[in-house]
Amino acid sequence: MKEKKVAVFLANGFEEIEAITPVDLLQRAGIDVDTVSITDDNLVESARKVRILVDKVIGEIEFSDYDMLVMPGGPGTENYFKSQLLLDNILKFSKDTENKRVAAICAAPTVLSNLGILEGKNAVCFPACEDDLLKGKALLKNERAVVDGNIITSRSAGTAMDFSLVIINELLGKEAAERIAKEIVL
Repeated sequence: MKEKKVAVFLANGFEEIEAITPVDLLQRAGIDVDTVSITDDNLVESARKVRILVDKVIGEIEFSDYDMLVMPGGPGTENYFKSQLLLDNILKFSKDTENKRVAAICAAPTVLSNLGILEGKNAVCFPACEDDLLKGKALLKNERAVVDGNIITSRSAGTAMDFSLVIINELLGKEAAERIAKEIVL
C-alpha cells in the first residue's frame, strides 16, 4: 500500500491544538504530513502568537501528491478565503470521493459550507459557527467528529484527538487508529 500523505494548512490565527495534534498523531501512525502556509511566508502565527515554521508554502506544493487536505480552525479561519488556490483544491478534493479526502475542525468547516461541500452532508463545527453550516444546508450533528463520505469535520480544540484518530482510521484503518490511541493512553 502506498504511503499516505496529508497537507495541514496553516493560516495566521490558527488554533494551535487543532493544528499540532493532527500533525503529531498522524506522524506517529506513519502518515507523511506537511504543514503548509496558505501564503508565501513560511512563518505562520497562531491565535496565541505562537510562530510556526512550516514545511512548505502553498505555491510550491503539488496538490495531487496528497491524499487529504486538513484545515485547523481558530480565529484565523477567515484567512482561508484569501487563498483561491486552496479553495479551488478543497473543492476538487471534495469531488474526488474515491481517492481524496478533506478534513476541517472548529470554525474551518464553515469554509466547506461556504463552498457548498456540506450540502446534505452530516457535519459538525464549533458551536458558535453552526448557523453557517445550516445556511450551507449541512445536516448538523452533536458529535465530536463526523465522517460523511470523504469529508471529516470536528467541533473544537477539545476534540482534536478524536479528529486526528478519525483521520487515521479513514486513511489507515481501525487497527492503526486503535494502536495510536493505545500508544498515547487515550
